[in-house]
Amino acid sequence: MGKNSIGSAITYFFLGEYFSDALRTTITVVLPIILFFYLGNPEAAKGIGVGALLISLTDLPDNRLNKLKTALSSIIVFFCATLVVSSVLYNQYLTAVVVVVAAFGCSMFAVYGQKLSLIGTMALIVCTFVMGLHPARPLYFSSYILVGGVWYYVISLIQILIRPYRSLHHAIFECLMSSAVFLNAKAKNYDVDVPLDLQQKEAIKLHIKVNQKHELIRNLLLTDKYAMNPDNPKGRLLLERARLLIDLYEQLNAVHYDYALVRNTLATGSSLKLIASLIELLAKELEELGRHVRSAKAYKGEVATNIEYYQKRLMLLQEMERLNESQRKIVLKVVSNMNDIVRIIEMIRGNEHTPEKHLQELSGPISYPLFITGDRFSIKEHLSLKSPIFRFSLRLAICFLFGFLLIWQLEPSKYSYWLFLTLVIVARPKFSITWKRNLQRLKGSLGGVVVGLVIIYFVKNPAVLLSFSVIFLLGFYAFNRLNYTVSVLFITPAVILTLGSYQGHFDHLVHDRILFTLLGCVIAIFATYLFPIWDSRQLKEKINKATKDCLQYLKVAIERKENLGENISRMARKNANLSLSALSEAIESASQEPVRKHLDFNALYGVQSTIYQINAIITSIYLSLNHKPEQADPAVVSQIVNHLSEMAILPDSTLKPDETEQESDHSTRQKLAHIAVLSVAFSRFNAAFRD
Repeated sequence: MGKNSIGSAITYFFLGEYFSDALRTTITVVLPIILFFYLGNPEAAKGIGVGALLISLTDLPDNRLNKLKTALSSIIVFFCATLVVSSVLYNQYLTAVVVVVAAFGCSMFAVYGQKLSLIGTMALIVCTFVMGLHPARPLYFSSYILVGGVWYYVISLIQILIRPYRSLHHAIFECLMSSAVFLNAKAKNYDVDVPLDLQQKEAIKLHIKVNQKHELIRNLLLTDKYAMNPDNPKGRLLLERARLLIDLYEQLNAVHYDYALVRNTLATGSSLKLIASLIELLAKELEELGRHVRSAKAYKGEVATNIEYYQKRLMLLQEMERLNESQRKIVLKVVSNMNDIVRIIEMIRGNEHTPEKHLQELSGPISYPLFITGDRFSIKEHLSLKSPIFRFSLRLAICFLFGFLLIWQLEPSKYSYWLFLTLVIVARPKFSITWKRNLQRLKGSLGGVVVGLVIIYFVKNPAVLLSFSVIFLLGFYAFNRLNYTVSVLFITPAVILTLGSYQGHFDHLVHDRILFTLLGCVIAIFATYLFPIWDSRQLKEKINKATKDCLQYLKVAIERKENLGENISRMARKNANLSLSALSEAIESASQEPVRKHLDFNALYGVQSTIYQINAIITSIYLSLNHKPEQADPAVVSQIVNHLSEMAILPDSTLKPDETEQESDHSTRQKLAHIAVLSVAFSRFNAAFRD
């Protein structure tokens, strides 16, 4: 990464949503603490400060209505949790019973979706903080927590009322940046010095990341009733941008050939280097566009249309004159695809709407609610050990019970609640995520302790120490959604400096921070073997789902969406991408599980890679303007179906040789033949994995 890239990244960070939100949240949390300490009411300062601090972590990017619902749910749950736990603190055994039950109940919130799951987790953290603070007046303290929650969300809701689409603009910005990285990775396919297998793994990881950005945009935009109002011009613009981003990703993904063949075919001459250079210039344009896309104004940038781009494009076209027929067809296809990418970029830059003659024509109205990944739940379905949510909730409750039994055997400490806090934060349903969280928390905590001790050694003034803690709190919020290790590195010295300045005994504070963090991490790791949830046992199901969605996407691509409707076409494409992402994440998770030695990961990576390549070629068929349904040879399609899934059935297509136009090297016939070859490889890899 060059100096310019580093400088741009720093600028994006400080001018972006993460830092501005962190600054607003830090001020919102610290202001009432300073005010009420100044007024001589430390109980109110602690209660309101803790309420605002913890409830802020439930405030994720969302639209106005959803954020209001989250605010109401969080405030009510926090108040009830605080009141119940603080009311039973007089009896340690009753406290243990209540908190263990809370650990199970709050974890079961996950049944009702991701947002309530986060609220449940934070409510459980509230319970641990109440145990540590041990308020003398439960009702008063609960009221202060309530006031802190209301205070924080009033500020947050005012912000979103003033700038309702701020998070959505930022999500589009991040999607463009991820797409630029993905496009840069595509350029490496034309670099003979980069091994294709390593490049393929990198492309799949980036595929997952871009799809996650698309999902965030869908959930922010399509659930916003105000934005989706046909009479809202800003909403229409954002909807068009989101659709263009997905169409852009299709074009990025469609440039997929047998790259080994391409490298061999274009080995002589400068075609490969020119193609790679042009793709890198387009990636640079996406980055440049990302800087301005957070504004609703049209941006007439001149990177993709500058002299360098067109000079190299002209050089590539001139180089074609020295190529043979097969080489020329490959280059023409790449140039055509880059032209489509440039066209979409220009439309995003100019806030233009998709013209009917460009890309894929819309064959009917889109039913946008179908594309929202909703939270469908039924509590009855999860009251069983077959449910991963139930198994994890039971496991966490047992961890809490064991934690209480353990601390009762140790010397009493006011900081023993850190054990439970660590359990809530690092214990996750899956082993891989729990292990990762443990490492992150340990590294962040130990690093933060060192930073805190260094500051304590050189600084003795309590006011200066508290000023440092505010800066560290700002760092925690700034990195909380970006990097958990760094966020823990910031919050640890913030806690040490704040509590040490207020209560003294820095040495005892540091000792307990390390001890109870280590104990919590150890308990969380060993507990993963209790009611375990292994991704390795779900791989076959994930592979079957990915192949099923892949075949459905193939059906759509063959039939053409004019015959099926826009909703079916786009849903098939979305499902194919999401199921591939789910499979990739499961493979990555399984690679960190204890049973990984019994899995053939070479075969699994082969399955993953071939499905990715097949989906990319299907996208190429889907986007081809020259494709006709009758071009799909039923025999080849049947072969693909048999190799990918014996259970799947695609309708036969009728091929009439006398009506078939002369095919190019990149015709539907050739693409299906390529898929057929890949399907044989898939069948081989899949058989090796299942044996």
